[in-house]
Formats: sequence, structure tokens, C-alpha cells
Amino acid sequence: MRKQLEWNAPLKSIMKELSSGKRKTENEAMRQLRLRFVGLDKKEQMKVIMHHLTREKSHREWAYARLLDLWDEAFEPIISDLWEQYHEEKCAWTIIRHFPADYVLEHKEELSIGKNRPFVIRRLCEEKDFNVDVEELSPYEYIWILSTSGRTIPAKKALRILVEATKEVCKEKSVGDYEQGETFSAKLNKILYHLDKMGRSLTTAIYREWYKSAIDGFTDSQLWDWYRIASQLNLDSINHPYDILVEKLVKNLPKLELQTTE
Repeated sequence: MRKQLEWNAPLKSIMKELSSGKRKTENEAMRQLRLRFVGLDKKEQMKVIMHHLTREKSHREWAYARLLDLWDEAFEPIISDLWEQYHEEKCAWTIIRHFPADYVLEHKEELSIGKNRPFVIRRLCEEKDFNVDVEELSPYEYIWILSTSGRTIPAKKALRILVEATKEVCKEKSVGDYEQGETFSAKLNKILYHLDKMGRSLTTAIYREWYKSAIDGFTDSQLWDWYRIASQLNLDSINHPYDILVEKLVKNLPKLELQTTE
């Protein structure tokens, strides 16, 4: 049976219901507000967001997510107060994206909670004199920040970053990094992509050639197919193809490292 349509209640009435003190009524009013949010004008949207910011964490987080795109400087005081009070990771997202760079720099360490650090540093890179410290970041984060902020690095340093990234990938041994029987790490692929964007194609070509030589024909899909069949049959003493791949890469890393010092 088709659900019967009903006319929307006035926004003013719904906002009033949010303070009714009746949880069921307030929850339904909140649901209605979120359903209508996209179709409201800016003034009404700002009222809805402001209301969410004065409520519990789940509601504040809903507002933080909207403020990533729908920003107005009128929110700066309340966001600043909420940050000082709760230090919530999603609140930091809004500050990192929209607050003045001086504020972000002053609160750099506080804002770098959770997985925020690369985004804090990326924002600070908008200031040309800001120095990016490679020690603060993973190889991918470092290259991503330089690439997306229009910076570059010397060829030898790029190759050293690739060496460190390879060591990191081998240490983590994340099978998910090699989906669909691939023999090339998705993380390494992303680094190479950004290095190419930075104009370091000669360096990435050297790395790709080394990688191809290091795995020595390991791209044969039959090995992966055999592993899947063996796993399904519950055969013992099966080495995952990834373990063999890591062994080959680690064995050949000294050859690549040598090129960073020549």
C-alpha cells in the first residue's frame, strides 16, 4: 500500500518542537530538518546547523560535516569554543579547512589528532615559507602534500622516499594492498602517480624498472590461482604469494638504495 503523503509543517514549528522536552517529538523534528536541509535557503540552513552545534556529539558531528562545504565566518566563534571545550576530531576538520592559517599554525599539534596531521600540514603549505618536515609524515603523506600544494623535491630525495615507502609496505604486509592478484602495491602506485605530477617521471621510471626486475616474473597469475585453489582445499604449508613478493623486494632493495647515493 502506498504511503500517504503529508504537507510539510512550517520550519518555525519544527524548530520550536526541538525544544519541546519530549525526546520522541524532538527526534522527529530533527529528522524532518535533515530531510529538508538541502532545499532550505542559507539563512535557514545556518539556523539548523547552529542548533545542531548546541546539542550532543552526534548532532555536532552532523553539523561539522556540513560546515566543510557550507562555511560562513559567523560560525567561527562557536566552532572555536567547541574546539576548546571538546577537542573533537571532526571539529578539527572544520578548523583546518576554514580558520585563518595563523590559527591553524598556532594549534598545529592539537589539531593533528587522529589522522589529521597530513591535512593540517597540507593547509599550512598554502603559506609559501612553511617548511614540510618529512619526519612527521609517512612517505605517501609527504609526497601527496608536496604534489597537491604545487611543490617538488630533488630526484635523489624522491628515490629515497620510494625506498622508505617500499620498506614500509614490506613491513606492513597488508594483503589488501595487492587486491585482485596484483603484484604492485596500491600505496606505491599512488606515490608514483604524485611524483609523476611533480615532474619526477625519470625517477619513477627508474623505480618501476627496478621493481619489475626485483619481482622477476612474479606477475604470473597462475601462482595466485594456485594459491586460491590450495587455500580452498585447506592444504598445509602454503606460502601466500605476497610473502614471496616481499622476500624478493627486500632482497633487491640494496640495489635501489645504491642509486640514491651515486
